[in-house]
Amino acid sequence: MNYRQLVKTVDTSNFYVDDIQLYRIRAQYNPERFHLWKSLHKGPEIEALNMIFSPHYRFLKDQSDKSYYKLQRMYGRNNKWIQEKIKKFLGVFESMKTEGIRKNVMIVEEPLIKNKYNQGFEIFEGHHRIACALVLEIESIQCEIIRRK
Repeated sequence: MNYRQLVKTVDTSNFYVDDIQLYRIRAQYNPERFHLWKSLHKGPEIEALNMIFSPHYRFLKDQSDKSYYKLQRMYGRNNKWIQEKIKKFLGVFESMKTEGIRKNVMIVEEPLIKNKYNQGFEIFEGHHRIACALVLEIESIQCEIIRRK
């Protein structure tokens, strides 16, 4: 089963809600794309999935940082798609600055695929919101925590 198929098998209706500290949440580990993600990583190797070192976070901190754009290109996205994605991403950031987080992030209790880079909560949906929260120095957020058992 490839990674996309695995993601589709996750029952997102089986969750509970809790306030989770951001330092406990890691990016999603997709083994088919991890080498691309890791090639843009700037930080300790073991922290490769820590969102504080992610292209998302770095782009929000410094919009001249091209790592988010490069990541999308490596994923096969075209320039028009990327520009729209960046526009939406910045819109989420501006909205969170003024209105706070309006939609919970979805995380899984444990990684979909066990790996040495993530032993805790893994983002299922909400990488942009997590990056925004980190830049805004929010310490914890309400999450929908998907049970996988």
